[in-house]
Parts: sequence; structure tokens; C-alpha cells
Amino acid sequence: MIMGLVQLVVVAFAAAARWTSAGWFLLIGVVGTLGLAPLILFGPLVFAGFCAPPAAWPLLVLADVLLITTALTLADGGDNGMLIPILDERAANSHMGERVHRIGTLTGAAYLLALVALAVWTLAA
Repeated sequence: MIMGLVQLVVVAFAAAARWTSAGWFLLIGVVGTLGLAPLILFGPLVFAGFCAPPAAWPLLVLADVLLITTALTLADGGDNGMLIPILDERAANSHMGERVHRIGTLTGAAYLLALVALAVWTLAA
């Protein structure tokens, strides 16, 4: 039960971090899919938080760290260039912004892999 509440807080933090630099990709992803994309990305994490066995909690923590890192470092398309929550607009459109975006992309892919492993582990338990 407690891990499920932790997952709700992590998802709320990740969503709030993304909304600090909302660009066109985020708006299209949320509005264009009628909220289905966030449900697919966040739903299994919250479900696993409530239903996963305690042995899966380290994988939950890994998924949490990857999700928060992705939310803070993944770039979104703005009107004048990239928007990254942890960088200002000028730094986001420099070489450092490209490197930070690359980190966000890699951690996002790792989050999706961890989410699949977590879903399989939770459903098998």
C-alpha cells in the first residue's frame, strides 16, 4: 500500500516537471491522444506500486529514478527551439542542451524497458 502511494507522488512530480516546460510535443501527446499516452506511461507504474510483491520494490525504485530523470532532461519542442525543465531556454538550445536531451532519451528508453519488466513481474506474481 505504501509503495502505491509513493508511486502516485512520483507520477505527480514527473507530470509537474514536464508541465514546467510544456511544448508542442507534450500538448499533442496529451490532447491528441485524449490522455491515453500519459495513462499508458504512468498507469503500469502506479498499478505495480499497489500490486507488486515486495521483492519487486528495487525495480520500482529504478523505474522511479529513470522516470524522474527522463521528466527533467527530455527536451520538448517550443516555438523557438528546445525546452528542457532543468535548463533555461538559451542553454537548452546549445550543445549542452543536446547532451542533456540525449540523456533524457536514453533514460526514457530504459524506463520503458523497466516498465515492461515490472509489468511482467507484477502480473506473474
